[in-house]
Amino acid sequence: MSKQRIAKEIDADVLVVGGGGAAARAALSAKQAGADVRMAVKSQWLKSGSTATAFSELLSIAAAIGHGDERDHPEIHYSDTMESGEGFIDPELVWGLAHEVPDRIYDLIDLGLEFDKQPNGKLVQGMSDYATYPRTCRVNGVTARHILAILAKRLKALDVPVDEDMMIFDILTDADKKVTGALGWHRQTQEIVLYRTPAVIFACGGSHGIYKYGVGTPDMTGDGYAMAYQLGLPLINMEFVQIGPASLFPSITLLSGPVWKTNPELTNGKGESIFKDILPEGVTVEEVYKEKVFPFSVSNVSFYLDTSIQRESENHPTPRGGVWYKKRPGTDDLIESKMPKTKRVLKSKGTDLDKDAFEIGLISQCNNGGVQILNMNGETAIAGLYVAGETAGGLRGPDRPGGNSLAEGQVFGHRTGTASAQYAKRQTTKPDPQLQAADRMDSYRAWLRKSVHGTKSIEKAADSVRDMMHRNCLVIRSEQRLSEAWDFLCGLETDLMSGKYHIDDSLFAKAKELHHMIITAKIIVLSARERKESRSCHYREDFPEKNDRDWKKSIRVQCSEGKMTTDYYVWPTRRILQG
Repeated sequence: MSKQRIAKEIDADVLVVGGGGAAARAALSAKQAGADVRMAVKSQWLKSGSTATAFSELLSIAAAIGHGDERDHPEIHYSDTMESGEGFIDPELVWGLAHEVPDRIYDLIDLGLEFDKQPNGKLVQGMSDYATYPRTCRVNGVTARHILAILAKRLKALDVPVDEDMMIFDILTDADKKVTGALGWHRQTQEIVLYRTPAVIFACGGSHGIYKYGVGTPDMTGDGYAMAYQLGLPLINMEFVQIGPASLFPSITLLSGPVWKTNPELTNGKGESIFKDILPEGVTVEEVYKEKVFPFSVSNVSFYLDTSIQRESENHPTPRGGVWYKKRPGTDDLIESKMPKTKRVLKSKGTDLDKDAFEIGLISQCNNGGVQILNMNGETAIAGLYVAGETAGGLRGPDRPGGNSLAEGQVFGHRTGTASAQYAKRQTTKPDPQLQAADRMDSYRAWLRKSVHGTKSIEKAADSVRDMMHRNCLVIRSEQRLSEAWDFLCGLETDLMSGKYHIDDSLFAKAKELHHMIITAKIIVLSARERKESRSCHYREDFPEKNDRDWKKSIRVQCSEGKMTTDYYVWPTRRILQG
């Protein structure tokens, strides 16, 4: 019989779920607004997730501060972002992002962050996709880590507690759909913790870990998406997953746009060019590389790079399931000018670009979709639940301008932190989640009782989800691939919830994580299956053309009466409110 029980209770005004840039900014702003704030980080803080491990030649944060070109200003940042996603994103959120991120840049500078600077003391700003003027600010290619480190330093000085190895797996609400608390699992002690809190911020990143290969760390399994879905909240644009090439071993290293300007040689497991008999007449490999940016897109001829990598990885793979990357002779100077940081990172991992061929493949890098938020404060239909960063939806559509991801984390981290603290202050009574917690624990114990004699493996099931998503929902999608994935995921979920998998107390968190993976994967697959066209990072080989007439709209997924349903959402193309 299961012995699962609540071993510890913790009070807080605001609970921040996550440990990346958005979560750290949210915690800091909540603390500065007077809240008793606490962070729950699924793994080790500052060593896990996407922000802490992110790297690329161009990793940066976008802000129209005019240091790169004095003609740039927030209205142009707004227009550029709308151009990339009009019809799929919220103009009000984009307006707020563009106009508030300059202040967040200056906040980081005040905290001590040393952005790369020009000789005149102004910040270095670079160009990125969709930008009219140079707009991205950076710190030596690892901007995200530096942002997180400076925020963490301030949080430590303010004595904000961070509960590491704490997986939040359930949000508790009362009859009025108000947050009363959260349940967490401490991985080291294997104990369940009850947080009594009126306000929770989901800033727990994306779902890179539901794919076979992804940036960040494997614990990014879509927990925020799945918990929001279970609360009945809509998720939007989830079919748009940023996927692109990376070295695979010994660990993931992103191969961003500048890498391809060095014209490497790519071959399959048979030693043949991956482009053999693939490129249309008049299209050269050099043109494919010239157009390549990260991530995959159907919008230009770089389409042939990513799709060829997938096809050859499936049909003629290298020993570990990718394709070979090798430096083209005579490109030493080009490599030093275009990808010096990537070359150094690869060498630190044991790959010498000057000597070695190495295996590359396609990896999941960012979810463009997320939980649909109602306003700039990251509010949802659940009172007291806020969403920020990659977990939030409505700011990213088929494309995402470079530098906007880190910008979103800082702007909406600050907004949700401040708003949640103010909300907590307005509550006249302390939340009492005991009844909801008891009911939830009863249901979990019942699940464990019927699963203790199950014979299937939770760990193998998680690997099977990753393999299925890698095979059937990568850059090449079709009804055949997606329907196979959908049927597999539905069957897996049925078996998991009916007791066919062995789950004892020690495997409880793994089982909950697996369920979150399944829910998130189903949302992505259902959205991709519903969108019968090809657009930017979503390619359907059975519907290869873009279709603005029928499909310039967002797909939303929601739990309705226990079933996963879809509807369509048409965004305004311009701001309704002015000023």
